[in-house]
Amino acid sequence: MTNIKNVTLEFSCIEQKDSFDKIQKGFFCDKCSNIVIDFTDKSFDELRTEISNSTRPVCGVFKRSQLSEQFIRYAAATFIATSALTIPSLGQVKVDSALLATEHLEKEIEEDTFFGSIVDVQAEPIGGYKKFLEALAKEIKYPNSLTINGKTFVQFTIDTTGRMSDIKIVKGLNDLADQEAIRALKTLDYPFTPGRQRNKPVKTKMVIPVVFDQGQNKRR
Repeated sequence: MTNIKNVTLEFSCIEQKDSFDKIQKGFFCDKCSNIVIDFTDKSFDELRTEISNSTRPVCGVFKRSQLSEQFIRYAAATFIATSALTIPSLGQVKVDSALLATEHLEKEIEEDTFFGSIVDVQAEPIGGYKKFLEALAKEIKYPNSLTINGKTFVQFTIDTTGRMSDIKIVKGLNDLADQEAIRALKTLDYPFTPGRQRNKPVKTKMVIPVVFDQGQNKRR
């Protein structure tokens, strides 16, 4: 049996495992009415069969050790990885420190599970995640009347030409934070290298959290 290796997810789902209903094949997600297949103990052939037989994107659960280094770098850089590791806030100065934490993060989450849809090659910001996050950090304007801390999770599509579109909140903090996160990403309109499926450019999705922290904002 060939083990599953080097899988790249379209994006890492922000839903928690305990929000899914357990079924024989894995889980069922009520939010998107889709089966989430548990691939943590399956072979590469079983994964390939599921993809071949499916008429829609295949959602699955994977161990960290089954995922590609490219996806792990993406997950760490955008803070999607589920981990006890505390990473400095996106958009609130310490982007360099967050990216340097990637190596530590990979050791911390060796067997953590990830949920998401499968794609051959994930889209990537032109110039790398460091440049993208730094640009976003500069664009974020902290709302003066925002009185709470937290994260706004923003989803966007990267089309086949590498342009961002369909920017929307998938898990909000409040109206002020949500609107600023969307405004900053739309204004930035950052270029990407498009994702690829079977060697052809395809639309892919990304989910990133934008952290709003009053303490960090005052220290800027």
